[in-house]
Amino acid sequence: MLSSLKTSLFTQYAGCVSILQSTRSLSLMGNLKPSYKSTKIFKRLGRGPSSGHGKTSGRGQKGQKARSSVKSWFEGGQTPIYKLFPKIGFKPFTSLELTELNLKRIQKFYSEGKLQLEEGEVLTMKKMKEVGLISGNIHDGVKILGDGKDFFKVPNLKVEATRASADVIEAIESNGGEFTAKYYNKLALKAHLAPNWFLKKYGRLPLEARPTRRKDIEYYSREHGYLTKQNHELLKLKEQYQSDFSKSFKKRVNKLEEQLQLASSENNNTMNTSHLNKSGIISINDL
Repeated sequence: MLSSLKTSLFTQYAGCVSILQSTRSLSLMGNLKPSYKSTKIFKRLGRGPSSGHGKTSGRGQKGQKARSSVKSWFEGGQTPIYKLFPKIGFKPFTSLELTELNLKRIQKFYSEGKLQLEEGEVLTMKKMKEVGLISGNIHDGVKILGDGKDFFKVPNLKVEATRASADVIEAIESNGGEFTAKYYNKLALKAHLAPNWFLKKYGRLPLEARPTRRKDIEYYSREHGYLTKQNHELLKLKEQYQSDFSKSFKKRVNKLEEQLQLASSENNNTMNTSHLNKSGIISINDL
């Protein structure tokens, strides 16, 4: 008896709970509404005076703003500010936005023990970023400047950057170090600074681009350029081009010399026979 009473009471209680839950969910669904200021009512214009936006449709009477829209830069007819001041100078499209790094900052990090390099490790732009020598974004590369060259005493430091001044190279080499200037385009620089991003997305690193401008090829093929130190194929192509150019130039010079010699001989002949063309009495001595 007790067990049957318990089961009946339990079933009645469960039925009441289900009814309450269903009614609660129904009450919530019936009271749903959008949040405050999440919806906007469309503004109806020109629909009679009782709407408040009839006749002139909220634009007032006459005037420029009533008839058409006014540009934000329009200044009422007076000379606009972009015409008052002339444009001065220009920005070269080949210029590079290089991040500057002075020798005194490298010396400070070395003295404080922050510049931790293994034996034979090169201080690249990626390492500069990791150590903290450079903060912020590197757009086109890094240029090492010579501020602090007089007290620069970092021994056997190998540095690789986009460019460096002559004083910097002298200061690094006087302490047993070495500087290498390396070319990076936008894609190669991104792959150098963040190789894990390329490996994670593509599973490989992009090939490094070679310099294409003549000034870049000449700069990176100097004594401290990476093309000279790596004995790059681009140097062989450059030497072959120079030899071919010199040969073609010599051929042109030889042709010009032959033409000049022919012209000079023709002039001499005309000078010798010029008196025969004149009309008049001649003697045997003239012939």
